[in-house]
Amino acid sequence: MPATFEDLAIVEKRLNLTVKPTERDDYLALMNSTDAAARLVMSIPDYTPPVSYGLYPRTDIQKFGPGSNEGNDLRGWACKATVKGKKGGILDGREVCLKDNICLAGVPCQFGTNVVKDFVPELDATVATRILEHGGTIVGKATCEDMSHGAASFTSPNGPVQNPYALGFSTGGSSSGCGALIGSGEISMGIGGDQGGSIRIPASLCGIVGLKATFGLIPYTGVLSSETSLDHVGPMGSTVVDVALLLQAIAGYDGIDDRQLGAPVPHLLPNYSSAVKRPFSKSSMPLAGIKVGLLKEGFQSKYLSPHVDLLVRNAIYKFQDLGAEVVQVSIPGHLNGGALMHVLNKLGSSQARLGRATARRGVYVNGYFEKLLPWDQEKWDEVHSFVQGTAISGEYAFHKYPTVYGRAANIVRKLKEEYDAVLKQVDVLTMPTVPCPARRHVPPNAGPLEASKATAGLVENTAIFNGTGHPALTIPIGFAPPGEDDILRPEDAQIRLPVGMQIVGRMWDEEMCLRVGGAWEDGWEWRTGERKG
Repeated sequence: MPATFEDLAIVEKRLNLTVKPTERDDYLALMNSTDAAARLVMSIPDYTPPVSYGLYPRTDIQKFGPGSNEGNDLRGWACKATVKGKKGGILDGREVCLKDNICLAGVPCQFGTNVVKDFVPELDATVATRILEHGGTIVGKATCEDMSHGAASFTSPNGPVQNPYALGFSTGGSSSGCGALIGSGEISMGIGGDQGGSIRIPASLCGIVGLKATFGLIPYTGVLSSETSLDHVGPMGSTVVDVALLLQAIAGYDGIDDRQLGAPVPHLLPNYSSAVKRPFSKSSMPLAGIKVGLLKEGFQSKYLSPHVDLLVRNAIYKFQDLGAEVVQVSIPGHLNGGALMHVLNKLGSSQARLGRATARRGVYVNGYFEKLLPWDQEKWDEVHSFVQGTAISGEYAFHKYPTVYGRAANIVRKLKEEYDAVLKQVDVLTMPTVPCPARRHVPPNAGPLEASKATAGLVENTAIFNGTGHPALTIPIGFAPPGEDDILRPEDAQIRLPVGMQIVGRMWDEEMCLRVGGAWEDGWEWRTGERKG
């Protein structure tokens, strides 16, 4: 149906514009030329990468929902399925889960939300295809937070995802299901997504390893997005070796994701597994000649637990026993990272969820947004306050501070240069991944502010590296008791929750992060603190 003067009036209101009466017919004609072009485009079949159903059939599909969680005690699964890969690849015999914002054709994709209940992708994400091509078996989709947003694990409609070390405590988010499933030992590796720490936070809180690789190294093709300048997918696993192996399989330019400027093609990737040298000998010095930077500002969060502070400092100085030199370094701008990334994430995500998708040449997952848009009150009522809050804050900030997004992006680029300068003096930066152990889930009826407070401070050391693009690895290094507010009964004081250390490297230098993290992992049993070998 062609545009009408009523449509023009709606546009005028949205733009705070009044068209001259003598020009109304002209503008209506121009709108109708746009309408004609749009109708022609919509009449052409969509185009997405083909799926090899014959080579990789999808079987045993079982979707979990709020009332069907039998065998899903941690609430870690969104759905199970079996997609077997080729024989003989580097992942042959390995089972992998995918965060439920990653498309797997023919398998339901819940995206952690009830606002769209029946989305089944028609394409495979590049990372899914590569897992299968390398011999892995995809065994299901791991729960993620509502629209993949939030650093806690209580926003999925399937119920709170439980920490494998203490029921009632968070796994972190938004890759909450991957954290729970791998941390519990149910599966050894998975692909998470990271918009501000969403791989590293659940990895840290669940006692596993997680890597946010250099921006662009791993293709984002076929993944539902929040903010395209910040979004990453990456490996999560029980060990650094698992993460290195999975990175080898999924990394490299795919010819579609236009954010992969500078990424090598897959056959020219470094051998990431060789960076993790094994076996470890107690008398060897695997990090001789390496300088490890202890980032001063990484220990200055007001939310920093004294137990986490001590554990991570001790873990960093253990690198000296492996031959490394540990030096304290300072990057004052790191303390502005939280505010910078708040602006970029809130404003960018708010636009993406409203369907205002522009400036990308990659694959658009249109099938999901055709079901989502337009928003109405019924749909807003289905999403968590984290999603509503982002929409409200984003609209507010774009109106009141119209250049704040661009200002934040420019300052982050300057801050990247400051990290780069320090990383010329040291090989890696180290700090706590998360400043505190896992917190308790908020009550189901928690309001927006109470829910938000449950995630306060969690992204202070993680989010900025989504903006700068540096690779960041987290490894488990010990246990800490819950925070005082989370000890409700005397016996709660005996709970012990995992703590992670973050290792940040130079751009495209995942090998160094893996080498350093792997050496620490080979040197100490993180659960007991005892030296190996």
